[in-house]
Amino acid sequence: MAPLQNEKKYRATLRKLRQMPELSEHEAILFARSLAATPDQRWAMNTNFLRSLGCSSLSAKLKLISK
Repeated sequence: MAPLQNEKKYRATLRKLRQMPELSEHEAILFARSLAATPDQRWAMNTNFLRSLGCSSLSAKLKLISK
C-alpha cells in the first residue's frame, strides 16, 4: 500500500476515534497508532503502547486487562 493511502487511512481512523466522547485526544491518537495499516506505523511492542496509556507497572496492566 502506498504511503499516502496509509496516511489517509490513519487520518480517517483518528477522525472516527476523535468522535468518541469517552476518549481523550491523547487516547484517540494512541489507539489510531495501534490500528495503523502498516506494521512500521504501529507500536513496536505492546509494552510501549501500555506505557503510553500510563500502565507502566504490572498491577496497572492487570487492572487494564481485568476490565
